[in-house]
Amino acid sequence: MSSLLSAELSATCNALGTFNKKTGKYMIDDFTLNTVKDLIRYMRRDGEDHEIRRHLGQTKVLQSDLLPMLVDHWENNELFDVTLRLVVNLTNPALLLFREEVPVERTARHNYLQILSHLQSYKEEAFSKVENWQVFAKKLTKILEIDWSERDEDTGLVIERILILIRNVLHVPADLDKERRPDNDASIHDQVLWALNQSGILDIILYMSSENEKQYFMHILEIITHLLREQNPTSLADAALQRSVDEKLRDEQELLTIRMSETKERVNKVRQYSSTRHSRFGGTYVIQNMKSISENELICLKPLNKISNLDFNGSKKSKLVKPKNRRPEESGAMERRSPFAVRLFLKEFCIEFLNSAYNPLMHYVKDVLVRAKAQQNDESYFLWAMRFFMEFNRGHKFDVALVGETMSVPMFHYVQQQMEKYYDMIRVEKKKYHAWVRRLHLALKCYKELLNTLLVMDKSESVNVKESAKVIKSNVFYVLEYREFVLATILNYDDNKMPRSYLLDLVETVHLFLKMLEHYCKKTGLVVQKKIRRKAKSKKPKPRPKPQAPKPDIPQWEAVREQMAVVLTSRIDNYPPPFDAASDTPIDQQKEDCMKKIQKLMREQKYEDAVGTFRAAREVWPEEGIFGVEGIQEHEELDMLETIYSTDLGVEIIDNVEDDNQEDNSEYDEEDEEEEDRTTAVVETEFDFQDFVQRFCHPRVVSACASLLERYEKNAPHTNHCIVKMLHRIAWDCKRPAMMFQASMFLTFQKILGNRVAHFKELEKFAIYVLRKFSEVAGKSPKAFIELLFWTSSKDAIDVECGYDLYNDPRDKPGKNTWSEEQEEELRKLYMENQSNPQTDQDVIDWILDNLIDQTRTRRSVISKLKELGLIFKAPTKKSNKERRVQKEFSEEEDTLLEELWTQFKETDDPMPLIMARMPRKRQKRSFIDRLLELGLIQDKKQCRKKRQRKEKSGPRDDTEDESKESNSESDTSRSPSPVKIKPKKKVREEKKRNRKRVDMSAKEIAILMVKAVDNGQTGALTWLAENLEEVALDQEAEGYDPSSEGIPLVPISRDAVEAMDDNSFQKVLRAVGVMPPSDEQESYWRIPADLHHETIRKRREIILKAINKELIVDPNISDNETDKNKDGENIDMANDSDSNDSRQEAINDDNDMIMNTANDDSDSNDIRQDSVINDDARRVSQKSSASHITINNDASDDSDDETNKIDNDDKFKTNTPRYSRKRVRSVDIEEQVSKLAKIDEDDEDILSFAKKTLNQEHLPDTEDILSALPQRDNDSSDEDAPINISKRKKRLVVSDDSE
Repeated sequence: MSSLLSAELSATCNALGTFNKKTGKYMIDDFTLNTVKDLIRYMRRDGEDHEIRRHLGQTKVLQSDLLPMLVDHWENNELFDVTLRLVVNLTNPALLLFREEVPVERTARHNYLQILSHLQSYKEEAFSKVENWQVFAKKLTKILEIDWSERDEDTGLVIERILILIRNVLHVPADLDKERRPDNDASIHDQVLWALNQSGILDIILYMSSENEKQYFMHILEIITHLLREQNPTSLADAALQRSVDEKLRDEQELLTIRMSETKERVNKVRQYSSTRHSRFGGTYVIQNMKSISENELICLKPLNKISNLDFNGSKKSKLVKPKNRRPEESGAMERRSPFAVRLFLKEFCIEFLNSAYNPLMHYVKDVLVRAKAQQNDESYFLWAMRFFMEFNRGHKFDVALVGETMSVPMFHYVQQQMEKYYDMIRVEKKKYHAWVRRLHLALKCYKELLNTLLVMDKSESVNVKESAKVIKSNVFYVLEYREFVLATILNYDDNKMPRSYLLDLVETVHLFLKMLEHYCKKTGLVVQKKIRRKAKSKKPKPRPKPQAPKPDIPQWEAVREQMAVVLTSRIDNYPPPFDAASDTPIDQQKEDCMKKIQKLMREQKYEDAVGTFRAAREVWPEEGIFGVEGIQEHEELDMLETIYSTDLGVEIIDNVEDDNQEDNSEYDEEDEEEEDRTTAVVETEFDFQDFVQRFCHPRVVSACASLLERYEKNAPHTNHCIVKMLHRIAWDCKRPAMMFQASMFLTFQKILGNRVAHFKELEKFAIYVLRKFSEVAGKSPKAFIELLFWTSSKDAIDVECGYDLYNDPRDKPGKNTWSEEQEEELRKLYMENQSNPQTDQDVIDWILDNLIDQTRTRRSVISKLKELGLIFKAPTKKSNKERRVQKEFSEEEDTLLEELWTQFKETDDPMPLIMARMPRKRQKRSFIDRLLELGLIQDKKQCRKKRQRKEKSGPRDDTEDESKESNSESDTSRSPSPVKIKPKKKVREEKKRNRKRVDMSAKEIAILMVKAVDNGQTGALTWLAENLEEVALDQEAEGYDPSSEGIPLVPISRDAVEAMDDNSFQKVLRAVGVMPPSDEQESYWRIPADLHHETIRKRREIILKAINKELIVDPNISDNETDKNKDGENIDMANDSDSNDSRQEAINDDNDMIMNTANDDSDSNDIRQDSVINDDARRVSQKSSASHITINNDASDDSDDETNKIDNDDKFKTNTPRYSRKRVRSVDIEEQVSKLAKIDEDDEDILSFAKKTLNQEHLPDTEDILSALPQRDNDSSDEDAPINISKRKKRLVVSDDSE
């Protein structure tokens, strides 16, 4: 501080006035008031080092001038008010000046300690006198005589300042080093309490605790907290004129313990110095025949009677001790025994406070805290007062009505909530956790007192009190969070942050909770809440009935037309498309919803949104023209919007705000319900106390109890009992004695057994039990000695006690999808057994799942493992699905309803979907058709088909094709299979009934289309198509091949895919691959047919990928004339014979295989040689079945075949003899059988028998039956005489593309 400022402050203090020793009064003048105001101004200018405050403390202006001025001139209101303001400022707590944190920096720490010493001198010299407090009592009495409704604001401020002054004085901590006062001696704090009592301040505080002074309740609660902070509520409640018997016994026990410890120390000192001399005269000794680290003999500094007494630990350092700055601060307040007179009036004060003010004051304070009207962390005073007065009530004539405001289930919840908050703040504020640990300890004491009060209520003689206790316990024990909280508190204990006193209260709280819970479960039983995980789908909430509001008047279109015309001419931003490809809503329904949305927006006068949505919908659905076509004029748009606006679509307009709020709320409700269903659900179940205790078998719990047990001599007997009971529950009740096998705990047991005292009998019994268990385990397994070095978990304890291989936790096993070698071998054997000896027509995967040892395997995991092992098959291999074929019987009600629906809808274009949608039970379409035939309602299945609307462009040839397909499909089931046609045709699917045309293209045309698409920059669209084909193949492998299912639509999302779908050349590529266009106006997307097998799909995907990688080369040697001529000849044959129309069509498609030139010629030749066996058998059969001969070369060598089989091109086109090629050739009918065979074993078994066994098609004839049946044919139809044209190609790779 500068000398100038020091001089000014000294002059100002001297100008306050003088003290007249003769009269004993303080003399003031006319400038005293201004001088006090000057001091207040100086205090405002004080900096962070608080030099002005420290200077005023050094000059002792408060003791010598300010307080005498208040005492002698308290009736001068203005002077009293100003001086009181200065005194309150000077007595502010030091922590508040330094932001509630003790400074660490050296200078700031020195300033803090200096201010603290000044405050202690204020408390000792000024505020321990009764006459000083009497002035404040007179002032308060005079003000309180005025009714609270008639006081002005300045009067209220005087009351508040006096209460703050009392708080500041009581808040000053005691200087223990200076006072050195034992119990029952009056400390400075006791002297201040005596002065407050003698002056009548305590009586005034009790009076102000009434209902009329609620605005001062927080100040009063804080004053009471500091007033009683050093008192023990139990000993204060027992204070009487004579000491009680319990108090005498407790004092005698403490005295006896101290005497025994002193005697023991004295005996140890005598033993230490009686046997040997002082260490300075000990000498040096050598141990013979024992070498040290060097070659010399070992040196010893003491004489030894036995060699076993040799110890080298004397020179070692003592046990590692934590530095003081890293130790957790003790959060427990210092408790001492005040003089008897002080305890008596404090006891009377507590009794009066409980009887008159506790419940209303605590009710108001809690309401203030809940509503966040108080200052930060003021809940600490509330928790402390609740803990103190509830414990005092327990010790003094327990009456639960006096503390009824804080004895309830909501109070349990409030305390638990505060503790959870403090836990979170300890983790967040890592550098300032000391204050939060102190608050956490306070909340824990409060929770413990709630349990103690509940226990006393349960033991009460009053029936009503017992019932109240039972209700509270049932609620606390019923809720899962209350039970889990006790376990979480002890598991979250951190010895680096939380002091030992906290752990002591924590163990006692856990013991009390478990004791009450065990007693409640044994006496009445307990049904509790339990959270379980559910994976069930959330149910949609039922729509609530909305109140019917009067429909608003919809304006006429003429009033809207002008505004819509203006909006159409203006520029509208792009709106998101109203189509959701991932939604389960059908496309037609999305169109309808979009139409309703446009109408609603127009009626709500949101014209820009309506036009934006209308144009976005046109971009999504341009083909149908519902929302217009591209390039539409504005007046045409206006006409279409008029139609939408005037049409009754069932859209109701309600108040926008209410509607939006309801929609938002419903969305939130649905999200909440779905989230709850996805996570956990709360159910009621019987509570098992043993299972709950089992969860306390944790190494953290054992280590915490062991650390408390190390100081068993200083612990209270009740604390030792709580520790041993907790360990006994783990070791005896939960059968985990091995968790006590720890070296530090064994050292404590050694001390207990070496110092046997009567009140440690319980500890001795437990130590003996654990040591005996350890000796038993160590006799069986010597590894138990190593386990002493570690804290063991519950699982490890069983391993130590029973063996390390007996306990198998399923959580320790590898993942569910992993397969061991034994499991893989088992799967391989089951697959081979099923394929070699098929005894049933059950699906392969279902049969394997039924016979696997591990019944937890899923169908998908088995399929993926079979692929990984190389056991590839056509999934499902033998899926007969009898359950699907065997339909359930129709009831009489269903028959009646079916008959009524058929009568109603039989004249419609497509009756079956209408009937199926209205039937109560979902069945397949063919089951309803069969039932209609059985009931005689229809004569033919054709009556149930969708009636076609023929277009004018379709010629007579298309009709004949459709009729021939229908006739073939109907006649397949009735006629027996012909000898040549080995495999019967598939069932006609619903999609084949539609008017779809097959596109017949040559291999060169397909290749040209692929190459052209790549050259046109449609690589992205082809990649998108290949990805969709792969996804369809994967789904078909997993779910099984079902040709009767619906096709999979191709929905273009990317820009490249959308543009490509509108390109005619890309549409030709789609037709060539096998993708079918939309059949009618009800379909919007191209579809991948369900009758395409996943192998066929993958082959076509490979062709697309080769085209993308530019590995597909068009051979110019193949002329288009050959292809055209072949196609013309085959088409003529198809027209001549309609019965074999479908088979001819398949033959044409098979013969016109896709031909690709690749860079790897070796793979082409390998592919030809691989199928040579198939070609030989096919050749023999085709020579007998066909009227015209097909000459096939045997592929002896490439060069020889090319030279011998050369034929002039002119002769080829002039004659009807077939062309020759070195390519493997398959006949029309044989192709359908041999295309399914990838490899054939070299044995005596013929081809078709092997195919029948592999494909499980028992209705196929054997080769002998076919060969014997071939010569018996009388007539040769025209389709059999037709030559099969085979393209000639050198070193070409032929890709088989069979969809069956």
